[in-house]
Amino acid sequence: MRGACKLCGKTCDLQQSHILPSFAFKWMKQAGHIRKSGLPNRRAQDGEKRAWLCWECEQLFSSFETPFATEVFHAYDLDRSVKVRHGDWMLKFCVSVAWRSLSALQEDGKFQRLTEQQAALGARALETWSRFLLGRYKHTGAFELHLLTFDEIERASFSMTTPNINRYLTRAIDMDLAANSSTCFSYSKLGPFAIFGFVQSHPGQWKGTQVPCGAGWFQPHDVTLPKQVWDYLNDRALHVKRALDSMSPAQQEKVAETIRANPERFLTSGLFRAMQRDVEMFGRDAFSSHSDHTPAQEDDGQTI
Repeated sequence: MRGACKLCGKTCDLQQSHILPSFAFKWMKQAGHIRKSGLPNRRAQDGEKRAWLCWECEQLFSSFETPFATEVFHAYDLDRSVKVRHGDWMLKFCVSVAWRSLSALQEDGKFQRLTEQQAALGARALETWSRFLLGRYKHTGAFELHLLTFDEIERASFSMTTPNINRYLTRAIDMDLAANSSTCFSYSKLGPFAIFGFVQSHPGQWKGTQVPCGAGWFQPHDVTLPKQVWDYLNDRALHVKRALDSMSPAQQEKVAETIRANPERFLTSGLFRAMQRDVEMFGRDAFSSHSDHTPAQEDDGQTI
């Protein structure tokens, strides 16, 4: 397909580019097949792609993704206490993900649910992030990037916690545009990592989450967040649970057959560890409401 590159504007043969990075879907498939929350009765082969970028911009994004995938994402998956020295590729990777997510959400008409001011700020954020990625801006200005990492939890102090919360926090891939009267951000979740691209409102109550501009250290640490963030994450987890609950009995049986065919792969996966935590916290409520099988899903892929 020939057209204008969405990032640099050059007319060229456009590449089929993943909206969310392909390495996250490859990682997810190590534990089994993936499914999209909108189509829970159908297995998905990969994440969504769009014909957006020229070859050069695709390679530019790859130059950020490769070190993040190898030095941060997979390292953290193996060792939750990992400490990694990173370069300026860390912020560039997070910006590239936020830019792709917000671009897709805009293209899909999600800006229509924003206020006029928020929609205008969203367009400005996309322009700022694109100029930063192309090296024309040295920083992202008011459109900050914040990064959260997740691990399994053993208990929650909030009573209204969704019984698949561990599977959602550590396993799901997700994308969303969140907004209220005073705040707006893009949300891109890659397994145990969540990238927030702020469009409106300075995230003053967020402490220890902003991605630095330049070199620094990646290491899990204590952060401070508004309670509304937990409410938001819990709501996203509930969305996944409802999709899984709607899976047909025939598809539930296919899930069980997949696990029985290769039980070692499942038992050594992060999905199994997360499921164990959910069972410890919620008992049988951790499983799909209409399933008699112990494992209620192949994976928690909310690839929207």
